Amino acid sequence: MRRRRRGTGRSARPLVVGLLAVLLAVVTAGCGSGGADDGPARPTSPRALPDVTLEALQGSGELDLGSIRGPAVVNLWASWCAPCRAELPDYAAYARKHAGSVDVIGIDFQDTQVDQAVALAEDSGVDYPLYADPDGLTRARTLPQIVLVDAEGRVRFARPMKITSVQQIEDLVAEHLGVAP
Repeated sequence: MRRRRRGTGRSARPLVVGLLAVLLAVVTAGCGSGGADDGPARPTSPRALPDVTLEALQGSGELDLGSIRGPAVVNLWASWCAPCRAELPDYAAYARKHAGSVDVIGIDFQDTQVDQAVALAEDSGVDYPLYADPDGLTRARTLPQIVLVDAEGRVRFARPMKITSVQQIEDLVAEHLGVAP
């Protein structure tokens, strides 16, 4: 015979199961308020990047985000985001391989640990321009995120997703910007 706890007469089991489900959803969702979906790429309607100015992550300089003309790959990331940390070497390799034909720009999104972000970028071999968005002006909701910008400055593809290879970036750029690998 099972003994019942005193109190409400309800078992704590549904509460524990519910909390575990929420924790699992947060852990598997990526970094941010929404879930990063690595499923098939969906096209997005052309739109412009936000017209904001971002300071260089390290050193001097700034970027008027709305003035970007592609073909360009924009990576929104943060040092506290595990999927972002894993994909930075692929972006670095892509940038080196396609230097002169496709620009790569990194935006460190709402990162409060600038020293860690700079160290991560250096450790990952990143040598493309990096800018900081500590105030969330780019309005990203989920990290990591890739944004592809065409020659007219229109966003042709924007999606929260973890990049797993240089080939994946090449395929997305070829499909949405028409730039062959």
